[in-house]
Amino acid sequence: MQEISINSRKIGQAYPPYIIAEMSANHNGDINNAYKIIDMAKASGADAVKLQTYTADTITIDMKTPEFMIEGGLWGGQSLYELYQSASMPWEWHKPLFDYAKKLALQYLAPLLIILRLIF
Repeated sequence: MQEISINSRKIGQAYPPYIIAEMSANHNGDINNAYKIIDMAKASGADAVKLQTYTADTITIDMKTPEFMIEGGLWGGQSLYELYQSASMPWEWHKPLFDYAKKLALQYLAPLLIILRLIF
């Protein structure tokens, strides 16, 4: 049987699943919500919390042509740029959230570049 370890936590067929809680944009632009999500991830038994790290400029362009507009649903009438702009997490939040997750013994998953900047 193969196994791996993440921060001394063994993962493999003989061990419980490794649970990653996804924060996504559920913080709604409020860092206090982000802290609460980390708290809930820990209380729910998650081993890690994952964040999506982007800005509107890193994943789309600011266009309002039909190809870039959302039709129907909750975000209907918005451009993709507007949606991603409202859902993104400010870069400055990563360090305090990383430190908070670490204090709770949760792994903090974000793109490698962000993790390296937090560690070094």
